[in-house]
Amino acid sequence: MTIEAALQAAGCVGVERVGAVVFARDGAEAPEFMAEEAGGRVRLTLRFAVRATEAERAAWMRAHPQGRLEIAEGETQLSLVLPEEADVAAGLRDWLGLTRAAAQAAVVWRRRQKPLYGM
Repeated sequence: MTIEAALQAAGCVGVERVGAVVFARDGAEAPEFMAEEAGGRVRLTLRFAVRATEAERAAWMRAHPQGRLEIAEGETQLSLVLPEEADVAAGLRDWLGLTRAAAQAAVVWRRRQKPLYGM
């Protein structure tokens, strides 16, 4: 099964391949994430337009050890790598849960920053 088919089977919408990258969403209102295949592995990433602090990222990763949060180009990026032998369907279920949890956390992080940026 292709990654596109697996994403569609998981309920993702807007599934589209552009070169080596597949873009998808967990619903029409959800942020777009990327899936990249390399060496039999699938790397899933999603960026949030907020810069979570080191403490916020560490706390989130303790609560969600499957996902990794890091800063990429000034934004908080969530990632999950599915190894070559992984059950892709189960991995995508885990990924979608992580994206929802990270999206909720990103709202909190953004609200925390509002006084800093005059929002």
